[in-house]
Amino acid sequence: MGITIAVHSSKGGSGKTSFAINLAFAYASAGKNVCLIDADLKAPSLFNYMFPESDCWLNEVLEGKCAISDALVEVDDDSASPGRLYVGYCNPEIDAVREMSGKDRKWQSKALKHIMNAKKDLFSSGVDVLIIDTGPGVDFTSVNAIAAADYVLMITKPDKSHQKYMEQVIEGIYLPLSKPYGIVMNKCHTGMPVAIAGLNDVKEHILATIPCLCDVAIRSDSEVFTVKDPDHSFSKAVFNVISEIDKCLNDE
Repeated sequence: MGITIAVHSSKGGSGKTSFAINLAFAYASAGKNVCLIDADLKAPSLFNYMFPESDCWLNEVLEGKCAISDALVEVDDDSASPGRLYVGYCNPEIDAVREMSGKDRKWQSKALKHIMNAKKDLFSSGVDVLIIDTGPGVDFTSVNAIAAADYVLMITKPDKSHQKYMEQVIEGIYLPLSKPYGIVMNKCHTGMPVAIAGLNDVKEHILATIPCLCDVAIRSDSEVFTVKDPDHSFSKAVFNVISEIDKCLNDE
């Protein structure tokens, strides 16, 4: 049986999608068959990166109109070797975003069932790792992705606004759902996160602290660091996160 990782953030601008992409390639480079999907229905961005085009959207999977296999495209190049990497996108058209933004709880409940069925189909087809790039915050679709995950990876920044909302998300979603989680402190100017008053044990969940690196921001739209520059400090942080996730899930 494979593992599902929800890559989440309390607010936008944390570098969540870039980290999710590098995480997917890092797993693939270790020989895992990986599926990376965009579950940010209100602000999809995965389609902007260096991936093949698709003529089917994950929106249709969540509507129960098509199978997950129909909405995936394979990244068919040596960068994903020796594993295989598949990606799936949300529809970025404004009308589709508006439609998804208006979905009620009843629809979201049905969508969660479709997510769980998609997981089952993916793992049955040989996928080892499913990575869900969620929307930030507490949107219903993000909560669905977290509910479907075996592990939640919070990508955040060391400023008070991000960490205030991070505290609320952990206490309001992760802990009630009994989800194991880890935190990546990204874009750290001082190299250390600011203190979080409400979560005394948060330090034990911090898997990586990544400095604010200009080259990551400049190069990440066209390069995958874990492939092109595996010795880069950002890449090393990603590989270390994988080790920590695997350790956590194997200890359960």
